[in-house]
Amino acid sequence: MARYAFYADGFNVYYALDGNTSYHKYKWLNYHRLAERLTLAQDRIVAVCYFTALVHWKQANVARHEQYIRALRSAGVETVQGHFMEKEVRCHRCQETFRTHEEKRTDVNIALRVLGDAVRDVFDRAVIVSADSDLLPVIQSLELCAPDKQIGVMFPIGRTSFDLRQKAHFRFKMKEQLLQECQFSDEVRLGSEVIRRPTTWR
Repeated sequence: MARYAFYADGFNVYYALDGNTSYHKYKWLNYHRLAERLTLAQDRIVAVCYFTALVHWKQANVARHEQYIRALRSAGVETVQGHFMEKEVRCHRCQETFRTHEEKRTDVNIALRVLGDAVRDVFDRAVIVSADSDLLPVIQSLELCAPDKQIGVMFPIGRTSFDLRQKAHFRFKMKEQLLQECQFSDEVRLGSEVIRRPTTWR
């Protein structure tokens, strides 16, 4: 038996699904069910954490996202929020300056949580669901501070990272059939309340 903890980079998965019209319908993803599909019956899932940030300047997106977060929490998924910062960017071609937003803290939040849980002996095996190579130092640090722990990766469908692939102890594939099997129902009931899959996520 092994104790598993899962750490999902929400936007890394979201953009993998959103960027392909064939996978767009799988955004209503139940990460706890995903964890159950990846572990054996004798294993124990000790944590499933979803890391994200709200796109606060797009109210329609925020409403859908908050709805999804509530569905995740109903399934026992812990959510950890970072934030977006506005910044100015200069175009190298036209030299015009424009404002954009950059997600902050997600990588740091994942790293701190994985390392903290390892030191506290929460898990035996950790799984990072992301293809962001910025998370490579997490794996390298774990080798130093908790060498008895194993850390694996699941790359979002259609994405990969050579660095993470080389350093991870094990890997999972996010196949389309797995995404199909791990969707929430169209309606998630919370007591007398019903949370519905956003119509644009169908």
